[in-house]
Amino acid sequence: MLTRFVGCGFLVLLTGSAACHPRPRSDREYWEERGRRHGARSVLNLGHTAAEMDSVTRFQVNTLFPILRQQLTGNEQLVLDFGSGAGRFTPSLAELTAARVVGVDIVQRLLDISPRHERVEYRLAVDGRIPLPDQSVDVIWIAAVLGAITADADLQLSIRELERVLKPGGLMFLVENTHQRPDLRHHRYRSIDFYRNAFPSIPLRHETDYYDLGERMSVFLGRKQ
Repeated sequence: MLTRFVGCGFLVLLTGSAACHPRPRSDREYWEERGRRHGARSVLNLGHTAAEMDSVTRFQVNTLFPILRQQLTGNEQLVLDFGSGAGRFTPSLAELTAARVVGVDIVQRLLDISPRHERVEYRLAVDGRIPLPDQSVDVIWIAAVLGAITADADLQLSIRELERVLKPGGLMFLVENTHQRPDLRHHRYRSIDFYRNAFPSIPLRHETDYYDLGERMSVFLGRKQ
């Protein structure tokens, strides 16, 4: 979730269409509009073509899942895919962990087109709330989502909600864009140190980086104290 609309001129460059619609006012409205225009591809950096979707996802799975696998205990029962979008990773997380996986997103359209799986359920987040009980989740997977939460108050609410649903000792696996460049209207380029210290009850370590279209993607992981 990297490229962001910043006005009608940029929209023309991205879509090839001269049609211009009013600028979305909130992150949710922006993602709803982006989902309508680009479907499953909307969760990628739009510098990737639709034909590249599978190869990009495959690269990310091959890069990230071995790191996640090393952290699993084998006793995981519930995994949260936070900001699951169109479910690019959600069924694969169920296969990797042998657990039940709940994909949560703010855009119903993306949840509706997400792939089905016998151990996967998709739920809509409303008003920033994660629809799961306190301390019910063994693993939280977040792939390039927090950078798309631009308002500080909304980000802090998400952080509190993620800490709320994660069990003590539960694992957080976080991937975010930490490239140094100016923020966009619907994306914040936050630092490695910011994410390392973002969760009061979850000390995160910076594990590794990879690059997507030249931008640094950083991998963090840690367990709730």
